[in-house]
Amino acid sequence: MMTNPSILQTSSGSRRTAKDRREQIIAASRTLFAQNGFDATSMAQIARESQVLVGQIYRDFAGKEDIIAALVERDVSELLDDPELIGATATRRADQLYRWLHQFIGRRLDEDRRRVLSEIISEGTRNPRIAAIITQAHERLRERIATAALIWVPHANRDAERERIAELILTLAGAIKHRQIFGLEVNLAVAAKLVAVVEAEIRSCS
Repeated sequence: MMTNPSILQTSSGSRRTAKDRREQIIAASRTLFAQNGFDATSMAQIARESQVLVGQIYRDFAGKEDIIAALVERDVSELLDDPELIGATATRRADQLYRWLHQFIGRRLDEDRRRVLSEIISEGTRNPRIAAIITQAHERLRERIATAALIWVPHANRDAERERIAELILTLAGAIKHRQIFGLEVNLAVAAKLVAVVEAEIRSCS
């Protein structure tokens, strides 16, 4: 009887699906990239940390670039699936979208995420493939925010204004994240002023 290749036995005898295995690899890689950096992390280390054989890792990912791509995709999916953003878009509630705005711009990065983000950005400056992945992720998020901005600017033929609001939000949030990547604290008063800048732009477009 043939074994389904998407389901493997773990050392404990429990069943592990291909999706679970990929999750283990991604989680282990995130930990190692945060601790050691991208270049100093080997596939052998990822295999030990994830408890997945090196050969199996290469069946799931062509290399570390693919793992970074999966990390970026995971982080962007978390932002796109933010309950406040999704809820506001679904219910058309402006107050909920404003709550998301405050959280998004002022959100703090935990230490591991800060280090991994630093590694991803650094790799993106010298690796065109990673740079393209980051750019695509930015565009997906910008499109989602621009769609949500219909709540603030519901008028027809105002796509340019909604796009400008989305880009302003991403630019200001990026500035806060940039400071955190370099280990600088988030100044909540400054973050509030940045939110006020966005709110003023929304009022000017309404």
